[in-house]
Order: sequence, then C-alpha cells, then structure tokens
Amino acid sequence: MSLKGINVLVDGYNLELPTGTGIKTYSKSLVQALNLLEADVNILFSRSGSNSNDSILNEVLLFDNPNNRKLSKIDLIRTLAKTSIGLFNQPTKIKAGRQVLQTEFSDELLSSSEILNLSSCYLSANTLYKFFGKQIKITTPYQIDIWHSTCPLPIKIRRAKKITTIHDLIPLRLPYTTLDDKKAFYTLVKDSIKDSSIIITVSENSKRDILNIFDITSDKVHVTYQPVLLKPLLEEERVKAFLKKYEIKFKKYILFVGAIEPKKNLGRLIDAYAELDTDMQLIIVGKKGWLWKGEIGKLNSTFDKRFAAKVKFLEYVSNNDLGYFYQGALCLVFPSLYEGFGLPPLEAMSFNCPVITSNAASLPEVCGDAALYVNPYDVTDIKEKIEKMINDPQVGAKLSEAGRERVKLFSMDNYIKKLSDAYNVVL
Repeated sequence: MSLKGINVLVDGYNLELPTGTGIKTYSKSLVQALNLLEADVNILFSRSGSNSNDSILNEVLLFDNPNNRKLSKIDLIRTLAKTSIGLFNQPTKIKAGRQVLQTEFSDELLSSSEILNLSSCYLSANTLYKFFGKQIKITTPYQIDIWHSTCPLPIKIRRAKKITTIHDLIPLRLPYTTLDDKKAFYTLVKDSIKDSSIIITVSENSKRDILNIFDITSDKVHVTYQPVLLKPLLEEERVKAFLKKYEIKFKKYILFVGAIEPKKNLGRLIDAYAELDTDMQLIIVGKKGWLWKGEIGKLNSTFDKRFAAKVKFLEYVSNNDLGYFYQGALCLVFPSLYEGFGLPPLEAMSFNCPVITSNAASLPEVCGDAALYVNPYDVTDIKEKIEKMINDPQVGAKLSEAGRERVKLFSMDNYIKKLSDAYNVVL
C-alpha cells in the first residue's frame, strides 16, 4: 500500500481560501493521506506571484494577498488565444517554509509538498469555460503522473492522468438551494467524468446520484468517504473556562455548525427552537452564505427580544476552538436538507457530543446508529427530538458512546486503504 515514486498534483483551489470549507478540509486530508502513502505530493496554487528566477521573491509573493481581481478583456483574450493553440503559462516551482514565517495558510501541508503557482489559473479557467466552453491545459515543469482535482475544474495537466472528486450533486438535486449556474455545473461535471480515469466520491448516496444522472459505469466511481480524526477529549474545566469567555454555560446550549444558507435548513431549526420551553441557548457557528437573511433574519424581526437574546451567532470559529464548542454542547442539531457526506456530525461525535440530524441523503449512511434522526422539513419533529435530548440524559449518554465508536470507521487508516485502492486502478 504505497504510492512511492508517483508524482501527484492536487489543486489548491479550496486550500488557498482564507476560511474553511468542507472541500478545504477534504483537500487537507487528501494531501496528508498521499504523504502517508509516500507519494510525491504537489499542490497547484493560483496566488499573485512572480515568475522570476528569484526563489525568495517567489516565496514571499506566494504568501502576499491573493489576486482576486476579475480578468481584464485583454487578459481574457490572451488566455483564450493561448488555450486555443494549446499553450498556457507554465507554473512556477516554489519552495515554501524557508523565508516566510509560518501561518495558518503555510502549514505543514505546504512544507511537506512541492508547490507550483500559476497566478489566476483557476479564475482564468472558470471564466474561459463559462463563456467559451474551453478547458485550460497546463504544462508543468516536470512530469506529473496524476492530476487530482478535488472538485470538478476545467483544467487539464499535460501527460497526466486525471482523478476528480465529486462530493455531491446538490445543484442538480436541490437546484433552488444554491447559486450555481446549473447548466454550467452539469456540463462541467459531465466533462470531468469524461476526462477522468476514475471518479472519487464521499458516500454511496453521492455515488448513486452520479450513476443516476450521468452516463458512467459503477466501477469507475470509487467511494472513499472522508477521514475524521478521533481527537483526545478536552478537560472539562478547560472547556468551561473557554465557554465562559462567550458567556455560554457548559451543557446548557444546543449547537448548530454549518454555512448559513438554505440547504443547511437553519431556519426550521430556529422555528423548532422558538417552540421549546427551555433555558438552553442556541449557538450558531457558521459563515453567512447565500440567502442567509432568510435563515437567521427572523431572529430580529419575528421573535421577541428575550428569545433573540438566547441565540448567539458566531460567524467564524477556528478548527481548534470548534472542539470546545462541540464538547461543551448538550447536542449538535444538524437538520440539513442534503449532504454529500456531512462532516459536522462526525466531528461532534469525536468530541462526545450527541447528534440530531436529518434522515435525508448521506446522513443516515454516515451516522449509522449514533444519531437521532428527524424529517428535515418537519419543524415539530425537530422540536420533539430536541426535547427528548433535553429531558432524557440517558439518550445523550448512549449516543455519545455510539458516536465515538462510529467515528473509528472513518479513521485515516481506513481512508488511506480506500484511497490507495482507487489510485491503483489508475496506475
């Protein structure tokens, strides 16, 4: 079970984002697993940067503010012309961790991997694909054996076999819950399937969606799931001291973790919470996404001030701090309408936090017998399951124990084996 001597290039499309996403977490886990499999791991970034012979300057500019500008018409025409004749600028090879002080962005993933940088390559690729249906072809400074795209991207790496991870097809299954251009998304996934040697996905539910919607054989789609680390539990007094800073009491709150957008179904959770007769707080951890006001705007408009005061909204919490919120909560309520995998419930389980989640999509597959399930469209059902958790401590205790066992199924060792099996089909 080794990929020694295999050059793998992983996209940095989500890794270079300033805040976390589920795919960013997946990308970090993928790079870590590939390193453990002894592959030669390379990451392609699209940061602003210098393409000079000065290695120090190149590294400094890699960690400068990213270039998020829109392509000018001249840049677009130049890129299109290069693409049409089969050319695109070669990325610069950068050695990270020598000059720039370590930050969250320049973590151990970068110091253990080879970094390639091609300024605005993802913006260029997505713009060209959207308007002209063309994919960018990139020539790397050395041979790449496998180009692993952690989500569908309109980029080809010359002489490399392609693997694409498709996490879910939510824009096609629940089109009213996302801002994606549905036609472009459908076409890009279809092209990615055509161009890739295999497709990796994160649940059997997502695999069924892929097989049902696209022309692809079952043996080409490999389910690896996603690894979740079973972390050591924190000392109770440390958790209490941490929560005190936020004026939150240990085991006296219900927790929600996820982006504030229609798919996550926070609005119905708030409705259910409003009907509870409890002094429990509702703690919401997640960044504001599409139509966020429709999900949490009611806190200021529909309900009285005493209710709104019991709800605390934290837009950003670091991964390290999130563990305190999980371990200190009475339970996590995650009533998502649809998930390709659903990471927050497993993260909660790793910190002994009981879970209430949806009976929809991949969530029963992932959570097994370690969660209470609700109909995500039924506010009364959500309310009653929360009441059950509040009123019967034994329910939470049993779920905590089952959850710690459930997380073990998604260990890094199990993930590495499934990932290795998938890669060996390509090699």
